[in-house]
Amino acid sequence: MRNLLKNFRFGINSTIGKNIISLYLLQISYYVLPLITVPYLVRVLGPEKFGLVAFGQSLITFFVLFVNYGFDLTATREISVKRKSNKDVSGISCSVWIAKVLLGIIGLSVLLLLIQFVPKMNQNSLLLLILFGIAVGNMLFPNWLFLGLERMKAISVINMSMRAVTTAGVFILIRNPDDYLIYAGLLSFQWVFAGILGIVFAIVRLKIRISIPKPHEIFQVLSRGWTLFLSNIAQSIYYSGNSFILGMLTNYTVVGYYSAAEKITLSLLGLFRPVALAVYPRLSRIASSSKNTVLFWSRRLIFVMGGLGLAASITMFFGAPLIVKIILGSGYGPSIIVLQVLSVLPFIVALSDVLSIQIMLPFSKDKFYTMIRVFTAFLHILIALLLVPKFNEAGMAAALVSSQAFILISTFLCLSYWKLSPLHYKIDENIPHSPVNSKT
Repeated sequence: MRNLLKNFRFGINSTIGKNIISLYLLQISYYVLPLITVPYLVRVLGPEKFGLVAFGQSLITFFVLFVNYGFDLTATREISVKRKSNKDVSGISCSVWIAKVLLGIIGLSVLLLLIQFVPKMNQNSLLLLILFGIAVGNMLFPNWLFLGLERMKAISVINMSMRAVTTAGVFILIRNPDDYLIYAGLLSFQWVFAGILGIVFAIVRLKIRISIPKPHEIFQVLSRGWTLFLSNIAQSIYYSGNSFILGMLTNYTVVGYYSAAEKITLSLLGLFRPVALAVYPRLSRIASSSKNTVLFWSRRLIFVMGGLGLAASITMFFGAPLIVKIILGSGYGPSIIVLQVLSVLPFIVALSDVLSIQIMLPFSKDKFYTMIRVFTAFLHILIALLLVPKFNEAGMAAALVSSQAFILISTFLCLSYWKLSPLHYKIDENIPHSPVNSKT
């Protein structure tokens, strides 16, 4: 017991321990703070206007993933390896920023074309242009830099501050359904200002030196992130684009029922991602020298995260009626079945994150990681087209669950074929009892 407490205290005070805590605070700002506003928003805006904003957010998510490219993983991995050289880190950072600005310009041009030629988007052009500020904020914010240098505390402080202001703004400024544009403006505000503060922190505190990168350097960061960029676009279809697909196939009220339940689900899923992101840079460095160490800790994470995910899934399924009644209110009865269908996701995603982020990517299996997700995107669209016309919001929930289950099974089969599954771990007495003890 004494050794357990000693290891726990050491883990909490270690870099990885502090990073996990910081990322959990970040997830609170991403999902829990918005969840505080959901009971208020769904009642004040109503299902239709709440669904309309969700429809717009879902579309803008495609542009967010477009400007983020694959940098949150590829740039993070590269900076993690070269973190001791300020010159190299500064060069990578400037190349990534310029690449993201170019992608942002392309994204805005595409949005303007969609507004011009797609009637449903033309009718809501002001809403979409306001929400595009979310993509601008993601373009500016150096998430990949903080992750690569394992400075997650900075991410948490900046984002929690901005989201706290936004949360207060929702209760002060949103009074009736016509205020949905103000709500959209608050969403964009938090991202743009977080992006600006992130750049200032990088220059002042991390001593990032700003320079104009050469064209071939920009091309290099884009080419390295290409496969994961395709993966992100694919993921946006089955993970972030569901409200958009529903809005195109049904109406904004149906979108409101689905997106409200989805927000609750995402708040639970957000509890599992910090561990994956915090450990990823360390395992990326270890993977080149010790396969067994990576598999050893991945196996432990499988049991821990899988157990937590299973508990969350069971709670979510049986507690769905009460959760919807308390958070969303009596006007969101259709959201109950959506939440129950989505309840299996915490368990599936917890396992999938460990297999994908802790094993597949550290061992540079980027192309297969992407292939699985691109194929899943096509599968998701097919299932959605079959189920949504008949089952509306519940059909979309079933399509999402099917897609995530396919990713988990495909990833496990690939890792087993390469003998990289945690089941292939061989006992090694030299492996440290804590990943934070590794000096790799």
